[in-house]
Amino acid sequence: MYAYLDRPITSLDEGGKVLVWAMRKWVSAMEARSCPVAALGKALAPRGLMPALAPFHRMMALVGCHSRQDLPFAPFCYTSLEEGEALLLAILSQSRGPHALALETTLFLLVGEENSAALHDAVLQLCEALDKAGMLPAVPASLS
Repeated sequence: MYAYLDRPITSLDEGGKVLVWAMRKWVSAMEARSCPVAALGKALAPRGLMPALAPFHRMMALVGCHSRQDLPFAPFCYTSLEEGEALLLAILSQSRGPHALALETTLFLLVGEENSAALHDAVLQLCEALDKAGMLPAVPASLS
């Protein structure tokens, strides 16, 4: 997560930028009491990301409803990442490789035992859809 926290959005790869936009759009739609799936669909379709829409929505809904702590998401005008965005990007970018073994524990700590399996499924399905579209974010290089 710390690889992403307070990082400028411009320093992210394309997948990271799209995910931050989608997170902010999802939160904005929920705050406006409108359908977040409808708000995201038209923008994600041209990028070949429609298969990612349902698992993304499930991930955001589970985190939004069952997170053990408040996770801040920034409004569109912010140019750097907030804690909630950084955490979700870290989870997604590290869902494969050496950090994948810690994924279940991380999700358990985030949403508790009763919701971690559903979140795990959503994250894995989202990562598969992002990977097929070439949009699975990579862990960013250090800014220093």
